[in-house]
Amino acid sequence: MRHVILFLLAASVFAATPIASITSSADFELNGVGVTVAGVPSWPLMAGDTVVAGTSAARIRFVDGTLVTLGPWSKVTVQEKKDDLSLRLMNGFISFTLAPSSALSVYSGNTQVQAQPGVTTTASAGGAATNLLGLPPGLPPLGLPPGLPPS
Repeated sequence: MRHVILFLLAASVFAATPIASITSSADFELNGVGVTVAGVPSWPLMAGDTVVAGTSAARIRFVDGTLVTLGPWSKVTVQEKKDDLSLRLMNGFISFTLAPSSALSVYSGNTQVQAQPGVTTTASAGGAATNLLGLPPGLPPLGLPPGLPPS
């Protein structure tokens, strides 16, 4: 019994602490694994996690109250180095509002997105600005069918 208690104590010391939670009405990917949302209102996020939204938007709420909305098919990574917490948009579109006391840094690719607490800010990466229909990345651009003249 004593060994079990020591094991549980050691496991709790080394267990990662959630820094945010994610909710979505559609399935999404967490660290490359498909997450089925049926019956589960939210999932915890840890530093180092990578999220890819599915067919609908996903919302991330950080413990400080910062709210991030990922567009469909958007990909972000949560990173932590020492006491510096950041969210990096790799592909897609996000809208976010920093909490008043937030220390979160937001990046679009390698470029930091300037934002003020309480002001909704948007960012896109990976050609997402042209993908406003929520189509999966990698599809050819929409246009006129072959042989039709432009109007």
